[in-house]
Amino acid sequence: MGMLDGKIAVVTGAGRGIGRETAILFAKEGAYVVINDIDEEPAMETLKEIEKIGGKGLVCTGDVSKKSDCERLMKTAAEVGNGSIDILANIAGITRDAVIHKMPEEWWDLVINVNLKGTFNCIQAAAPYMRDVAKREKEKGIVKHRKIINTSSTAALRGNPGQINYVAAKEGIIGITKVVAREWGSFYINCNCVAPGFTETRLTAPKKEGDIIGVPPEQREATIKMIPFGRPATPLDIAKVFLFFASHLSDYVTGQVINVSGGLVV
Repeated sequence: MGMLDGKIAVVTGAGRGIGRETAILFAKEGAYVVINDIDEEPAMETLKEIEKIGGKGLVCTGDVSKKSDCERLMKTAAEVGNGSIDILANIAGITRDAVIHKMPEEWWDLVINVNLKGTFNCIQAAAPYMRDVAKREKEKGIVKHRKIINTSSTAALRGNPGQINYVAAKEGIIGITKVVAREWGSFYINCNCVAPGFTETRLTAPKKEGDIIGVPPEQREATIKMIPFGRPATPLDIAKVFLFFASHLSDYVTGQVINVSGGLVV
């Protein structure tokens, strides 16, 4: 038996990196996973990996910064779950780095819209299938925990030069987490947050001249040297913490942020 048997889980940003590993791990633990990504091809690759291990899921592409896309995503998931969603993992994210005085307005807006507004959009769109269903269940005396897991960053806990837009968004996500935990806690909806440290994804790959995303090689090397474990996190390292928050093991935990950085930030 898996820890998520019979659960309907929505995972955003599930085509790559942390989102992909989280979707696959949820499926291994028995969840039916609704895979969201803005790009169809990597999302379909995630679905193929889930099906290889005998898991079940479907792909629903869309842009989390658009309210209508989020509403369609949650409606699709609820149709599979007979009107209910059990788990929402908000992992979709993006970076556009520049120092403050050189930060283009469009980069500020893009990162805030995808990371921060996208998290809000997904939670609000899920309300009819999480909060409202849970409220009706509570009125009948039914106690059933549903889980929302958001994604912050250790950059938000310490600040990070060149990422004022990203840090602002990720700090805001911590605030969203705490508000949802208070507003929806009485309906047995847990809302927690994972704050990854330096993790091997396309956003932290060595940055070459002309690349929009990535980290300069010298900065990567310096950061890795500061990690007591001596290596960056893998996406699976982070996904395991998402599984903890999604499972019954965290039923009495809400409004919390777990720093997953191998000791980089303590």
